[in-house]
Amino acid sequence: MSILNIENLSFSFGDKSILKNVSFRLLRGEHAGLVGANGTGKTTLFNILTGRLVPDEGTIGYPAKIKIGYLDQHSELADGKSIAEELKSAFEELYLLEQEMIAIGDRLADPKAEDTERLIREFGRLQEELNSSDFYSIDCLVSNVAGGLGLLALGMDTPVNKLSGGQRTKVKLARLLLGNPDILLLDEPTNYLDKEHIDWLANYLSNYPNSFMVISHDTAFLSRITNVIYNMEYTLMKRYPGNYDAFIKLKDEERKRYVEQYTRQQQQITKLEEYISKNIVRASTTKMAQSRRKKLEKIERLEKPKVLPKPAFRFLPARESDREVFSCTSLNIGYTYPIIKALALNLEKGDKVAITGCNGIGKSTLLKTIMGVIEPLSGKVELGSFLFPAYYEQESSPTDYTAMDEVWREYPKKNQKEIREALAKCGLKQEHVLQKMSKLSGGEQSKVRLCKLMLRESNWLLLDEPTNHLDIAAKQSLKDALINFDGTVLLVCHEKEFYEDWVTSVWDMEQYSSAGSLKLKVR
Repeated sequence: MSILNIENLSFSFGDKSILKNVSFRLLRGEHAGLVGANGTGKTTLFNILTGRLVPDEGTIGYPAKIKIGYLDQHSELADGKSIAEELKSAFEELYLLEQEMIAIGDRLADPKAEDTERLIREFGRLQEELNSSDFYSIDCLVSNVAGGLGLLALGMDTPVNKLSGGQRTKVKLARLLLGNPDILLLDEPTNYLDKEHIDWLANYLSNYPNSFMVISHDTAFLSRITNVIYNMEYTLMKRYPGNYDAFIKLKDEERKRYVEQYTRQQQQITKLEEYISKNIVRASTTKMAQSRRKKLEKIERLEKPKVLPKPAFRFLPARESDREVFSCTSLNIGYTYPIIKALALNLEKGDKVAITGCNGIGKSTLLKTIMGVIEPLSGKVELGSFLFPAYYEQESSPTDYTAMDEVWREYPKKNQKEIREALAKCGLKQEHVLQKMSKLSGGEQSKVRLCKLMLRESNWLLLDEPTNHLDIAAKQSLKDALINFDGTVLLVCHEKEFYEDWVTSVWDMEQYSSAGSLKLKVR
């Protein structure tokens, strides 16, 4: 039985068609993955399903009193609450029922109370509802989810306004899971999660009793949690049974069949056209040629197989740096208090290092300290000579500049053609170039930011979670570009599959925290 019915859904931004006559049914208990290249309309669909956007055409149907929970990429938490208070707010309706039950109990305690039998029945009904909703296990439920996502280690009394962006995402995800909605919509839930927390989330979702749809470019994660895949491509949406691995096989087979059909049809069309051209003017063969022409006109022509634009990232090399890129000793990093103390590090020319560790341990803070964005609390960063760094920051607020202007502001001497070509190499289509950054998808915004790095000559790349929001093709292109880069790379990344086969070393910040020192681990 379906829990969500979508029929002939269409949506456009201006003259750009995002969705066109999309129809699908989400079944009760179905665990669905929603995949597609950046900008194909996945987040737009979620915004329509949750009422944040109104479709141009089509209908959305679901049973009455259905609870939909949505984790998007950009929602905010209200300041003033602790982590524990924020998570317990998922049970707000149950707390209100408890207050109502307590009020009835107070009335029953009054010997002059009237309608005692009705009050007793109402008290029993509320108590039964709280019992069936696991109300008296809330603390245990909160602790389980908070522990699984690494929030207990932060301290449950910590105010949410003191958390980093990644930590806030964890709080939003935990609150949503605790709400146990009938339909769970998750947009890139593994961004900012460490491997152990991704594993926990995968196990949790695999056993989730209700329906969900997940947008993710983490293919291993999708294969673990899904039993159906919806693929968005060229404004259309198609259903494939099975997990992501099964989808890839079915999609490849489908494409091969289509290419073969298209090729055979083109051969047939060419053969008919050649016959008609040669024989239409001959009296003896003109009737046969006219017959072939009618046959040609009746052919329902297949569209030429489309190919999505693939990014071709490449970072411009600068002159070589000195052997020592940077070093530090007795470095304390943080904002108002040290996150990590007495840090001792050394990075040499040509090193390609992945920085790992749980969220909040200081990976982004380390990059910002090295780049001089924030000052160390004590100690000093020693930089080598002839360094031309390029820094990709994890969090960046989208502007109202167009994609072209965003790049042009940083490279005013480049002409329009050069900017357009650079954006195209990053996998952005013509229609993206003049769109505001705030209107682009998370993946498209990331590609614009990477474009700005590509145009700068550098010999040292410092990248903070560059794979967040990128589609599969873009990740592979970025990986290839980093492998082929002749300079030094310092990469913060939670996706082991992205870096494990090409980095020269790993800096595990968690091991530093326990061992008290951190040195390069040569692979």
